[in-house]
Amino acid sequence: MIKGEWVDDPIRVKDEFRNHFADRFNDPGTRHGRINFSFPNRLTFEQVSDLEASVSDEEIRKAVWGCGDIKSPGPDGFTFEFFRKFWTVVGPDFCIAVKWFFEHGFFATGCNSSFVTLIPKTLDPKLVSEFRPISLIGSLYKVVTKILATRLSFVISDLISNVQTAFLPNRQILDGPFIINEILARCKHKNQQAMFFKVDFAKAYDSIRWDYLDDVLNAFGFGSRWRSWIQGSLNSGKASVLVNGSPTSEFQFHRGLKQGDPLAPFLFILIMESLHLSFNRAVEAGIFTGLRIDDALTISHLFYADDAIFIGEWSKENLKGILNILNCFSLLSGMSINLKKSHILGLGIRGSIVSEAAASLGCSVMKTPFNYLGIMVGGNMSLVKSWDETVHKLTKRLSKWKLKTLSIGGRLTLLKSVLGSTPIYNMSIFKVPKTVLNKMENLRRNFFNGIQEGDRKITWVKWHTVLAAKKFGGLGVSSFFALNRGLLAKWVWRFLSQDNSLWCQLISAIHGSNITDLSTAYPSTWNSIIKEFNYLKVQGVDVFSHCKIRIGNGLHTRFWKDLWIGDCTLSGLFPRLFALDTEKDISVAGKLQSPLVSSFRRNVRGGIEEQQLEHLVALLDSVILSNSNDRWVSDLNGDGVFRVKDVRNLLDEFFLPRADIPTRWVKNIPIKVNIFAWKLALDRLPTRANLVQRNVVTESQSCPLCDAILEDTSHLFFNCSLARDVTRLLCRWWNLGVQSFSSYAEWLVWFNSVRLASNLKVILEGVFYVTWWSLWNFRNQLLFASKKPRKESIFDDIVLRSFCWCKARGSSKLRWDSWIQHPYLISL
Repeated sequence: MIKGEWVDDPIRVKDEFRNHFADRFNDPGTRHGRINFSFPNRLTFEQVSDLEASVSDEEIRKAVWGCGDIKSPGPDGFTFEFFRKFWTVVGPDFCIAVKWFFEHGFFATGCNSSFVTLIPKTLDPKLVSEFRPISLIGSLYKVVTKILATRLSFVISDLISNVQTAFLPNRQILDGPFIINEILARCKHKNQQAMFFKVDFAKAYDSIRWDYLDDVLNAFGFGSRWRSWIQGSLNSGKASVLVNGSPTSEFQFHRGLKQGDPLAPFLFILIMESLHLSFNRAVEAGIFTGLRIDDALTISHLFYADDAIFIGEWSKENLKGILNILNCFSLLSGMSINLKKSHILGLGIRGSIVSEAAASLGCSVMKTPFNYLGIMVGGNMSLVKSWDETVHKLTKRLSKWKLKTLSIGGRLTLLKSVLGSTPIYNMSIFKVPKTVLNKMENLRRNFFNGIQEGDRKITWVKWHTVLAAKKFGGLGVSSFFALNRGLLAKWVWRFLSQDNSLWCQLISAIHGSNITDLSTAYPSTWNSIIKEFNYLKVQGVDVFSHCKIRIGNGLHTRFWKDLWIGDCTLSGLFPRLFALDTEKDISVAGKLQSPLVSSFRRNVRGGIEEQQLEHLVALLDSVILSNSNDRWVSDLNGDGVFRVKDVRNLLDEFFLPRADIPTRWVKNIPIKVNIFAWKLALDRLPTRANLVQRNVVTESQSCPLCDAILEDTSHLFFNCSLARDVTRLLCRWWNLGVQSFSSYAEWLVWFNSVRLASNLKVILEGVFYVTWWSLWNFRNQLLFASKKPRKESIFDDIVLRSFCWCKARGSSKLRWDSWIQHPYLISL
């Protein structure tokens, strides 16, 4: 729609799109100012030298392999899958082309052209402005910027302050939402008035001025050669818009960063860091007053990519100060504020005053709860809304998949990979209520079992059994409960290990820095996390008993009160000696560098005190201090690194059922066949005997294959005449002698006793699984198919299926002639 008129002429439509985006990236005109202060963090001479070093062939090859292999190609039409596959042929020439840029500082004509593909912002876009541009970049340009981005990633953390958490190594993406939650809770607890102003920058990436970017790079100490590479990658940029797959004529870029460029996020956060430094100067000058947490910590703003939130005391001066600072920043950088999409929240302020301030600014009032970085924050009512939205999103995500087109193996894969991580952000901060967890698990259970809304279907295996680890007889899906608590445990681990982040400083300032006796000052997000793990401890799962201090120099570990040796604190292990010591908070280093009894208020007496002293001396005999710092380690794995996965496993093992026999799994055959064999082992298949037990009326209870006796699992797969005939043929085929089994348990005992090479034995097990799966398919076709199957073809089908599956999923060396004649002699 153009100016209220529907247009369907392809030429006019393409011209409209081209003109719109050409105008967006046009020349911004004369600059309005420069940066007039020195940046505190600058690159060292060594860092500048590393950034500007010559590019090697190996560095180029790593960049090629670091790009997505089958992503949409740019105008050159090449995917990186092509370059990887034919690297020996095209690699040398490709390296020459990449090095040409680094030697000359610009691209040859056409090498920096890109397609702009359009992503709808709304469900039914009608206007050009309702599409978001994403650049499909040529392979040569992408490799160059990948090399630049990789180099920059090694030094950028030294330049960027802790108020930014996006795109940076070792930064936590959710620190911002957590900090805001804690500040909101603190203000509410102290009845403190505060202002939260969430700013939206209009088309932030597209509007950045290149001259300002160069000023920022210069202020950070980047060398002239590096800056010329950046300018060379920007100045030669051209694009054409893809409209229904057809490109428009090209237009030149004069500003902005390409969304889709590996380098763009790093350059953008450098721009935002300049805003942070400017805002800090404004705070120091009294133009803006932030929120004071304690004597050492004041928070005035947080950034996440192009989202910015300003936090401070409620006053007209603060509002005026924010707008003045942002207007100056906009004049220099080109990033203008979209006040219509910006929001203001006044905490402890009358609604009429907040509405008046919003009207004067031209922004909207933010309700409590408000949404920051996609996370709902605020009181309990907001969480109810947030969890309802989470369940709705999960339901919507599941409904996109057609259950009838997916096998049970496909559904299991989706549950473990894609669908299991759907509500990950909300679950990473908030404790999910049990009612919500049950709803989410019900959605997953129904999806796994192929149950659509309104269906009535028997679920043959309890969902908790499916969730359990394979070593305990389940399928290893893992519960949402364990995922949620494992994600929350990471926050406590970070607090224990004191990672010096802004989040950690805030928690210490508000709730205290005691890392042994975790506590909270008042109800908050942090409070709910601590309460949950204390509750789990009462239930019998002490997650943080597995987190211990590994002694280095002993300077930051308390001798008596911290858990640094053994499984108990020394104050608990030696209470009589602890009572004697006058320095109860003394460090390990302080205690070991002087006689143990030097700080005791009196001499140790005989009896229990003397016994405890002898025991303590013997325990400390092996302790040797080093020059390294003390650090926290987790004993849930061998390397001491804390992982959410380890906590999930710990909780699942405690709360989920644990069978004595682990789930057997053969990777050489499809997942659906493995699940079938797992159900067979549990006797959870819909045989006629099992249907009768669940009060399902059947025409007959006899085995449909032999029509002799009751059809149960043992009869159908092991005792039926057809099953025995097939098993006999299989054993002869594998030169195992004729065998017969009356149940799965008997088969398992026999199979464990078979002597074969381990890799061949895995294949043999898979062949048995395929045999049972084929018998079941034959039985179902006999009952339900219009065309009745032939018994004579069963064994041939087993041989063919097992060969195709084992070859596709296992060894490509398998040969058909060897397979059908003597599979037990195959060399893999």
